[in-house]
Amino acid sequence: MPQDFSKRMAIVVRGDLPSWQAMNAVAHISAYLGNKVKEPFDTGENFETKDGVKHPRNSQYAIIVLKGEAKDLTGFMGEVRASGLPYLGFIREMIETTDDAEIVQGLSGKDDAEIEYLGIGLFGTNEVLKMLTKKFSLWK
Repeated sequence: MPQDFSKRMAIVVRGDLPSWQAMNAVAHISAYLGNKVKEPFDTGENFETKDGVKHPRNSQYAIIVLKGEAKDLTGFMGEVRASGLPYLGFIREMIETTDDAEIVQGLSGKDDAEIEYLGIGLFGTNEVLKMLTKKFSLWK
């Protein structure tokens, strides 16, 4: 199957996070979106070397990681939700506990505006994602 270059994942992560938290946010967002993508995730089973060793194929879609500031992520989440695209907002509670029951309890006492986003990822066409993420810089 030919590779689809028209779509991508874009993940905006706060630049002020310790590296382990940024990596954790990117990993969880990527895993979630990869699981939710309806299109074929890859273009085949394996890549194969001359001597017959098989290497599983990765995502056929680019995954772009961008840097943002905490103050920008809440407004960005509103734009992401309005887009109707598959997304995940990785929030502080997701890194502080491994127990979903604790997250449910913690969020039940907060308004949406009080949520602290560590990262936000979404999947869609290059054109739409470029428009939505243009204010953020590439993570370097």
